[in-house]
Amino acid sequence: MNPSLPVIVIPAFNPDQRLLNVVADLQNHRELFEAIVIVNDGSESTEIFTAIPPAENLHVLSHDDNCGKGAALKTAFRWVRTHKQSAQGVVTADADGQHLPEDIVKVLQAFKQQPQALWLGSRNFKEKGIPFRSRLGNTFARYTFQLGLRIKVPDTQTGLRGIPNGLLDDLINTPSNHYEFELDMLILAKRQGLQLCSTEITTVYEQDNASSHFKPLQDSIIIYKNFLKFSGVGIASAGIDYGLFALIYGLTGEILVAIAAARLVSGIFNFTLNRQWVFGRGSSLTRDATKYTLLAVILVGLNYVFTKGLLWVGVTPFIGKPLAEVIVFLLSYRFQKKLVFGNSTH
Repeated sequence: MNPSLPVIVIPAFNPDQRLLNVVADLQNHRELFEAIVIVNDGSESTEIFTAIPPAENLHVLSHDDNCGKGAALKTAFRWVRTHKQSAQGVVTADADGQHLPEDIVKVLQAFKQQPQALWLGSRNFKEKGIPFRSRLGNTFARYTFQLGLRIKVPDTQTGLRGIPNGLLDDLINTPSNHYEFELDMLILAKRQGLQLCSTEITTVYEQDNASSHFKPLQDSIIIYKNFLKFSGVGIASAGIDYGLFALIYGLTGEILVAIAAARLVSGIFNFTLNRQWVFGRGSSLTRDATKYTLLAVILVGLNYVFTKGLLWVGVTPFIGKPLAEVIVFLLSYRFQKKLVFGNSTH
């Protein structure tokens, strides 16, 4: 068996016959992978897992309880790092039939050509018949990542991925255990400077995606919890900032003085909550505060330029500043996560 081949990882929670079909089809392409690792993530029955034909290259791991998709993937990654250290990486696929064997093979082949990149088997959400919740969720995630983090991929939530070996340790150490794990993977890949590559796969939705264990409301809150917390802190900070700006500008008529003074107070509030609650502690307090202050100075300058520019075209600062804040907010999230609190464990 070629040691430079990837390992296929399939997390499974209450799977059915489709898991057996996928495994059987993949075994016809043994030249493309080193092993298949299936993780039984606390399924109610082990019947399907015992029905899988035994093979030298097939390994079934188990959780006693349902721990989440991210936890199941990390269990498999630990196994790969222990037992298949020379593997090229891993290719992950879902067990619910959404990933056809030919598409898994397609990602295996693409990953083989460029194993240092993170490969995504991306669905085409412009096709007819896509369930509304899936179209909406993926559209929201795609534009959020593009605007806030400068991560531009056609499908942020696909479970069919080719993951390079060098990314596995960081993924194992990330605290994410559920569906947010796959979005955090994109952030970690971006932070490592990995190229994000995509290949289109068949979009499979049976019975309005009824087999999916994804719960739109609960899991979306988990997935976007940091961005939602950042937004909440940002809204509170903006309220403090705008209230002080309006007061000081009304008294002095000076835009720059009003922006700077308001940002000083709201900035202390924003820094404290973001460091403790949103991103977690980065490195030392002094280093975090220094980087945050430098970023704040730059953002104040940008805020001033945007607000002043809108004033020149006839937009009052009482309206222009909130408009400028929208742009500054998106830039602030990106730079705080990447540059200020980049060493956070959250």
